[in-house]
Amino acid sequence: MSINAKTLAATCVAAFTALAAASPALAVSRADQPVQSWSAMAGIPAATLLAEADQWPVSDMAMDDQPYCASDAEISQTLAHDFDETRIERDGANGTELWGSDLMGTWTVVAARNDGTSCIIASGIGFDDARDTDAYYVSAGLGN
Repeated sequence: MSINAKTLAATCVAAFTALAAASPALAVSRADQPVQSWSAMAGIPAATLLAEADQWPVSDMAMDDQPYCASDAEISQTLAHDFDETRIERDGANGTELWGSDLMGTWTVVAARNDGTSCIIASGIGFDDARDTDAYYVSAGLGN
């Protein structure tokens, strides 16, 4: 039995939100928090996901596991509402967007597509708006 990407994304968002609500001290960014990241799909590098991002349907239509893809508005609303993230950089590594939250200490790399949709390809913790944005791309395997 396979879990579709939207169900997996919703489950991850719910788990992270529950953890943050239960442990407010853990949800607050710390200046000494190291940057840590993970790909949107375990075992597949974010660079590979970025290269394939234009091939995936939006997650509502997905038949197989894939990163969470949705309209730009839905991605923006989800990151803002669930993680208190704002867009930090619009044209980052390989044309990606970087979103981050000083409050939550989270960050997300989004692959924007030409059709008004986007896919989340990597995310992590340790966000600090005083840190050079290259640190997040390097952590995700998208920078030098």
